[in-house]
Amino acid sequence: MPTPDESKILKIIDAEGGECTVGRIARKMRLDPNYVRIILRSMGENDIIDIFRSSKVRIANKGWVTLGKKTQAVSDGLKRYLEDRAKWKTF
Repeated sequence: MPTPDESKILKIIDAEGGECTVGRIARKMRLDPNYVRIILRSMGENDIIDIFRSSKVRIANKGWVTLGKKTQAVSDGLKRYLEDRAKWKTF
């Protein structure tokens, strides 16, 4: 169960399309970027988000479940499968 700050961060990242920078999160939450990094590091250790060296973060599968949404990878995979299935020819 995420803390209130972690929930806010997940909602901010989701509103940004599933990927966001540390600076943008800090500005929207009106918190010090170093404090936000500490929270993000904790979320990364719990596999809620993926953290990249470019200071970008992305919601991981566990984070999407925490938000109560389907993971983007699963949704895209299912969409791709259904499109391919429509092209199959039956014998």
